[in-house]
Amino acid sequence: MRNKSKDNLYLVIIGCGKVGANVASRASSIGHNVVVIDKDEKAFENLTVEFTGFTIFGDATEKDVLMEAKIDRADYVFVLTEDDNTNFLISMACKYYFAVKKVIARVYEPDNIQLFREYDVEVISPTVLAIDKLSDFVVGDYK
Repeated sequence: MRNKSKDNLYLVIIGCGKVGANVASRASSIGHNVVVIDKDEKAFENLTVEFTGFTIFGDATEKDVLMEAKIDRADYVFVLTEDDNTNFLISMACKYYFAVKKVIARVYEPDNIQLFREYDVEVISPTVLAIDKLSDFVVGDYK
């Protein structure tokens, strides 16, 4: 396992929308090696000037695109498309075909979270985060 304080991480980010682009730009600006994949070439316009990584225009559900990104070498893969089914398919390819140890996927539908977790994919759910934060306001436990 790499020592995060000494070595730069190799990150692959799939989906270059606002979230993916910001994560990629921040990671790149602090010295991590970053590859961003998106099937919409215009999405790369979301990257900031701090981004010094690589972009791959292609569909991450295709094995050749993942191979081009050298996904098997990734310390982390962030799967951030706008579709849970696509994110699950890509996550499974990363975990079980390319043996990526750390895959984090965005999951919109809370009912899908358990499925991802059953296959050892870490989950970030904007829906659950919003519900939790808004509920804090309702119960008066806000900051």
